[in-house]
Parts: sequence; structure tokens; C-alpha cells
Amino acid sequence: MPIIPNFPLQLLAEHRAWHHARMSVDPANPPPGFGADFLEFHRQFIRRALDWYRRQGLDERLVQPWIVPPEPIRAAPCYDRAAEARIIRMPWSFATADELGLFIESLHNCIHQQSALLYGEPDLNDLDVAPRSTVFYQIHGMIDNWYRAWEPRTGSGTIRCG
Repeated sequence: MPIIPNFPLQLLAEHRAWHHARMSVDPANPPPGFGADFLEFHRQFIRRALDWYRRQGLDERLVQPWIVPPEPIRAAPCYDRAAEARIIRMPWSFATADELGLFIESLHNCIHQQSALLYGEPDLNDLDVAPRSTVFYQIHGMIDNWYRAWEPRTGSGTIRCG
């Protein structure tokens, strides 16, 4: 999968700063709002990054969100298919966006790691530069679609692409 040429340094800096500010958080005891913040930050970030991407005239097919990760990622020992099934089939089982975001993060790291291996893109394991990869948008677009499916007040309740 390609690395996006001339990716804006200010977007990389924004992504890096957001993640670095949260690195000291204990994943076993995150503060209230941590999961919702993860979902909202990435929603806004991918929206801005993809707006830039489109203005460059780059191939939008390369950044289309997955419905689920490719099978080699789903087959990895770190990947939890039951967690995926809950997110997709029972989004209403999460009481809050915070709960959903924390739950999705349990899959998120595995998806990044396995994508880096599958596509030979070590950037996906480096939060400082991961947004340069088209796969980053396939992952985070999928996550945002999962989030949209959970949003009964603003979403359709179904998973959408794009």
C-alpha cells in the first residue's frame, strides 16, 4: 500500500501531539471520556486529511474504509472476532461513545500492528507517521463507520462506507 506523497507536516504534527499527550494514560484505567475522545479526534482528523487528499487529486480508492479488516489481520492471534462481531452486530450494546471507543481501541492496536506486517508498512506502527499511509484511512474510516452505526441520533444505524 502506498505512502501518501507530500503529506502535510502540520497534520502529522497534530496526530503526533494528540497521541503523545495520551501516552501516560494507564490503558487499564483510562480517564472518563478517553474512548469518546479517541473516536472524535480521529473522525475530525481523517475528515481534514482526506479533504486535503482529495484536493491533491489522489486515488480515492486507496483510502476507502474497510467493512472489516482483511482476513490475514482477522486471523492474527491478537485479533478478537467476538469483539468485532459485537461492534458490528450489536452497536447498541455500548451505553456511551466512551465505552464504544475504549472497546474499539482493544482491536485498534492489533489492526495497526498486523496491517504493518501484512502490507510491509512499518509506518503503521509509528504514531508519528502512520497518517502518511493509505491503510491508516482504511482502518480509521472503518472505525468511524462503526462509530456512525452506534450513533442512533445522527447515524442511520447501519455501517456505511466512505
